[in-house]
Amino acid sequence: MYSTKLSVSIHIMCLIALTNTQPVTSEYIASSINTNPALVRRLMSRLRKAQLIETSTRVGITGLAKKEEDITLLDIFEAVEEKSDLFGIHSNTNHKCPVGAKIESTLKHLYSNIQGAAENEMSAITLADISKEFIQ
Repeated sequence: MYSTKLSVSIHIMCLIALTNTQPVTSEYIASSINTNPALVRRLMSRLRKAQLIETSTRVGITGLAKKEEDITLLDIFEAVEEKSDLFGIHSNTNHKCPVGAKIESTLKHLYSNIQGAAENEMSAITLADISKEFIQ
């Protein structure tokens, strides 16, 4: 299972989108997430490096670097999570066994298709799709 970095980062991005023109501090965001501001700053750093947010040293987050409609869940995911396969395959199998001899190549193809589908789904959902849920 992946970490909660994606969920926390989406939370951060939604707060930024909703505050729009107001600078947002890591302390404010941390109070909304109920976590440590240092964790928020680490994720903000990754989001900034991915050119998803803009920050200022004395002010905090000054806004999104792109329009909400142009930021996908996949963009956020790739900014905060290390690239990894969704599923791992055990490779030390008995090649004399009919299943053990072919399980790795069989699962590799299936898992690749599943990962591709998940990434396609994530690229179809934008920050705008999510943040509209919080507008009253």
